[in-house]
Amino acid sequence: MLVFLCCANVFAQDVPRRVQFGEVRVENGERIVPVQVDRMDSVLAIDLNIVLDSKKVQVFDVRVTDLLSGFFAIHNVVKDTLKFAAASAQAAPDAGGVFVELILEDTGTTPELFFSLVSLNGDQIAVDYAPRYAPLPPPVITAVREEAALPKGFQLKQNYPNPFNAQTTIAFMLSETTLVELIIYNASGQVVRTLVQGRKATGEHKLVWDGTNGRGKRVSSGRYVAKLKGAGFVGEIGMVLVE
Repeated sequence: MLVFLCCANVFAQDVPRRVQFGEVRVENGERIVPVQVDRMDSVLAIDLNIVLDSKKVQVFDVRVTDLLSGFFAIHNVVKDTLKFAAASAQAAPDAGGVFVELILEDTGTTPELFFSLVSLNGDQIAVDYAPRYAPLPPPVITAVREEAALPKGFQLKQNYPNPFNAQTTIAFMLSETTLVELIIYNASGQVVRTLVQGRKATGEHKLVWDGTNGRGKRVSSGRYVAKLKGAGFVGEIGMVLVE
């Protein structure tokens, strides 16, 4: 009986979470679109990218519900993508329902909204979501791209812990000795700290970021990006600092 319960618990943890839009309502000239999940247990960090036509609808705000009580949350709109991130040092309650609401301009109809990214705990928790954004296939490019994906043998690993408070470790692999730079950016794309800038040998390299900028000053809570760049390759990861 104990073995059955243990296995059932592991199976339940492996079942993907379900994220989707809920029933839209209109209040005081605003169109409110809820985003809901079936289970929030063990969730420490959430990243959402929602594609919309910013020429047809304005995003007034993104409001979290009691399911994200204690979470630090930020959002911004980049071109036609609404980016939302939330993190906490304490896991969300073992419950489901609406965890965030999109406050949109009421144009008379609900705009088309598509998820292009839904990530829980940096993709450590499996998740199914719909509707998914299906971009048009890219055009054929004959010229060499300025920034290619990380080639085989090069890897920028997800930082750990994430979210983090005092410090976090960033690791990357190099398949050959090369010139690289590893730079931390804030959510606005501004350089916060340069961790590496020079030639590094083949193998794994680990660095610790203590949440300070180039002047040694502690930065504020929020979402940051670590970008690894070298000759012919680039890779990046998202990180969340929680005070």
